[in-house]
Amino acid sequence: MSTSPNIALFTRLIDHLDVAVALIECPCRNLEDSQVLYVNRALGNKTGYTREAFGAAFQAFLLDPANDTHALEAIREAFSNCQATRQEVRFRRNDGSSFWAEVEIMHLDAGTNTCALLIRDISRRRQALESQQVHRDKLAVTLGSIGEGVISTDVHGAVDYVNREGERLIGMRAEEVAGQPLQEVFPLAESTDKSPASLPLEQVFRSAESAGPVNDKLLLTRDGIERKINFQLSPILDPRGRITGTVLVFTDISDQVRLEGELQKNQRMESIALLSGGIAHDFNNMLTGILGNISLARNCCNPQDQVFNILKSAEKAAVRARDLTHQLLTFSKGGVPIKTRTSLRNLIRESSGFILSGSNCRCQLRVPEDLWPVEVDEGQISQVINNLLINAAQAMKKGGRIEIAAENIELGAVPSIPLAPGFYIKIVVADNGPGITPDILARIFDPYFTTKKSGSGLGLATSYSIVKNHDGHIMVDSELGEGTTFTFYLPAIPSAVVYTEETETRLYHGKGRLLLMDDEKMVRQIAGDMLTHLGYEVSFAEDGEEAIRLFEEAEAADNGFDALILDLTVPGNLGGLDVVERLLPGYPELRAVVSSGYTNNPVLQNPAEYGFCANIQKPYTIQQLSWVVRSVIQQSVAK
Repeated sequence: MSTSPNIALFTRLIDHLDVAVALIECPCRNLEDSQVLYVNRALGNKTGYTREAFGAAFQAFLLDPANDTHALEAIREAFSNCQATRQEVRFRRNDGSSFWAEVEIMHLDAGTNTCALLIRDISRRRQALESQQVHRDKLAVTLGSIGEGVISTDVHGAVDYVNREGERLIGMRAEEVAGQPLQEVFPLAESTDKSPASLPLEQVFRSAESAGPVNDKLLLTRDGIERKINFQLSPILDPRGRITGTVLVFTDISDQVRLEGELQKNQRMESIALLSGGIAHDFNNMLTGILGNISLARNCCNPQDQVFNILKSAEKAAVRARDLTHQLLTFSKGGVPIKTRTSLRNLIRESSGFILSGSNCRCQLRVPEDLWPVEVDEGQISQVINNLLINAAQAMKKGGRIEIAAENIELGAVPSIPLAPGFYIKIVVADNGPGITPDILARIFDPYFTTKKSGSGLGLATSYSIVKNHDGHIMVDSELGEGTTFTFYLPAIPSAVVYTEETETRLYHGKGRLLLMDDEKMVRQIAGDMLTHLGYEVSFAEDGEEAIRLFEEAEAADNGFDALILDLTVPGNLGGLDVVERLLPGYPELRAVVSSGYTNNPVLQNPAEYGFCANIQKPYTIQQLSWVVRSVIQQSVAK
């Protein structure tokens, strides 16, 4: 290539540039016919190609499939169409290594189609960009995996990023909200009255300081969900301290608030339970005097007298009051059932008659006479039936029909009923009310869940717990407009015998010496009167220490007691269990009955495991007392 002095100066100048430069002439606009006119020193140093070798290398570069095909095509078109372009590609050196380059095409002479090819090494910039991208990717993965929602904005408060949890909480995808004002994407309300609340966005932009954490706000999502949240809004600052945007970090605390509320409820319930347990225990002692005196007085009357029936009605009322205290004690102590063998027939009839009396609901009973016996806590199962009937009646405010059915059933392995194969009583309580929506139906047995303004949310949860504690199962089915059906199963004992009412009301007289220990004077007095009436000789002790002394004195005088009736709990002194533990090692033939107003003490549930022969729960009638004492003394005689 001939050069004038000016061109010589020009090429000397280009040789001193750090940018690799080549002049290429392509008169036919066909790269295969192009000719490299000149390459500067920087190009030779950077690529290792001479002018003669660069032409073939450049054409090979344009055919390299490892490079970005769109960038290579743009370079080809620039040569063919006399256009300028700038592309980032990976350029291969003569030794086989490569580097990132910015390739720029500049047309110098359209007539000869002479172009300047500028090749700038951008490896460091690309490495920095790749490093930033890796950092951004890591940040995106981190933000995407954390449990808080994150939304960032630009300097104008428009959303430019939302992480995965943020998308879930606001109910919208990041691409849906990109560019939208943060206040519109994140609408807030006061949790107290649901009045509109605003984000402190302007405050953050003005002060360049974080706002928050802010609690007790509601996030109103586009799909209608209200989430209780806390959040913090902070500025994003560049190295010079200038605000380039904001970042909002927020957390859904709905479950936390609900759990804290339930914890507070539980704490209140524990306090109430402690109080109700004490009240029920004292009330049972008073009921023992009331019920004992009534049963003793009724036993002294002629069944044909009017007063006999009056006392019988009073006795039934006292028994119902006893059931109420049992429910209080069940509530206060966790609901462990005290089971007795019985038939559910009368229990179902009495519960339905009592609960539905005075209501505008019609009740249909289908309870066969040959219903198998069960071992249940009658008070608790009555509570289950009462809860189901009350719910049915309240669901049908304008009246309706309630069907109660019971049947004997032998279950095999049924996947939908988590019960062991065996014999069961199936009880169904169905109404023809408005039914229950699926979302409510799914939570109907949850503690504290209720749709009633005055409800506690404990009725069905308690029923579920009671049935479960009886080794049974309860379930519900409902259709809107058709009604609701509750079904529960209780284990049955087909071969068992249940005492009839006549047997339970019969008095069993006897003879023998008894020691009665109770800290309540009223209980000692009425229980003593009943036992004396039955033919027994009774001695009394106020606490465990006195009972042990009287027992040991009687044994030393060879005038021992045939049985002991011991109150389980004596505040501030030895109770019945302490007495038995002290006496039983020296007197293995000891016959003791444990008595208590509490229903769920393990001693009362399994007296034999603690050295007792039987139990009797306060309050009790003279008939119940006569039966227990007779059975214990008969066991002693049999031995």
